Amino acid sequence: MCGRYVIEGTTELSERFQLRQIPADLFPEWTTYNAAPSQLLPVIVEDAAGERTALDMQWGLVLRWRRPDGKAPVTPINARAETLLEKPMFRGLTKAKRCIVPASGFYEWRKVDGRKQPYYLTADDGEVWGLAGLYDVTHDEENDAAGSFTIITTAANPLVAPLHERMPVILRREDEEEWVSRDVTDPLQVERLLQPYPEDAMRIYPVSPDVNSPRNNGPELIERDGVCRSP
Repeated sequence: MCGRYVIEGTTELSERFQLRQIPADLFPEWTTYNAAPSQLLPVIVEDAAGERTALDMQWGLVLRWRRPDGKAPVTPINARAETLLEKPMFRGLTKAKRCIVPASGFYEWRKVDGRKQPYYLTADDGEVWGLAGLYDVTHDEENDAAGSFTIITTAANPLVAPLHERMPVILRREDEEEWVSRDVTDPLQVERLLQPYPEDAMRIYPVSPDVNSPRNNGPELIERDGVCRSP
């Protein structure tokens, strides 16, 4: 799965994802070393003019349907690539509301000596990734609009598998345009893009357990923890 990730927000994100002009003061606000569910985080969508733009949305998809028992609705932070077209909650979004989630890397945990040890996974070449996501915009009782999103996961590659059986879908750079395009409405066409990322293009190392709490947020969270061995 994917439950925490990192965004090092700089003006380079605008060039990396070919965004229309974004106010420069937004980039520092987007920087987070411990992105967690329910937070407002930037996602990239294609607007009606065919231009890419970044919008703040809540991580955890707010579903339009309500539970019959009156309990709080489920807000999934992840969606399995293999079942997107089987589940009504995701099928329509796969057709028309796909987004890119910028990420410098993500965290995953493994039990080591009786405790959960976090690891940081990032691109071997330092490039910012584009994770595959789905989004929706809902309206409250006062008709105020709010966006929310979920990150799509796939089977883990051999590098991630010792930590977890799932990993986020990291889009190949050449596939990002097709994934986010509003002109592509056949979900079967984009389903083939949802594959595990090559392990030889990633690196992994242990980091401090401070990342376990979403209240902690700083560049020290992605520094290598020299006490723990890599998996």
